[in-house]
Amino acid sequence: MACRCTKITKCKSDITKVTNARSALQTLKSNNGNLDTRLSELGGKMQEMATPDNMGSCVLSIKNLNKNSSSTIDSMINQCTSKITSLKSDLAQYEKEDKEHHKGLGN
Repeated sequence: MACRCTKITKCKSDITKVTNARSALQTLKSNNGNLDTRLSELGGKMQEMATPDNMGSCVLSIKNLNKNSSSTIDSMINQCTSKITSLKSDLAQYEKEDKEHHKGLGN
């Protein structure tokens, strides 16, 4: 069994990077919620300015501006979480193998 020190270091680095990406996505999700609120407010104001002929289409257009982003962000957060779990499992295995390797060398 070979030394796993390099793989352990890389795996820890990857965990940190993916964790940071997930945190950034969670912030984006929060900001996206604020955007949805603002778009709803804009839709309300638009009703005051729109004519009866175009009011419905204006409000619908505003609501559709941010329609798919929430599900996309949630999906990306879930992918990051799955990757972190996988990397942590790999890390545990590498650490076990590395410990056995170094123990076998008498270190």
